Amino acid sequence: MTRIFKYRSIKKSVNLLDIEDLIEQFNSQVGKRCWTSARAVHDISIIESLIGKGIDVSTIYDGHSISFSRAIALNESRNKIIFK
Repeated sequence: MTRIFKYRSIKKSVNLLDIEDLIEQFNSQVGKRCWTSARAVHDISIIESLIGKGIDVSTIYDGHSISFSRAIALNESRNKIIFK
């Protein structure tokens, strides 16, 4: 039950962020190699929130894994993630 609450809590807080804050949150994870279930929830919440806001995340997410190899930004049209 506690895990479900933590997931919902993280998901809710991430959903409140605007696109620029989501990108900033993502970029703060670039290069980090540590892995926990809380980070997994946070990271997928960022991706789901960006998708929910109509942003194309195919540069960093293939439907199965997320790439944190490079920092990201929005393209000029503000509808797709690109590498910085």
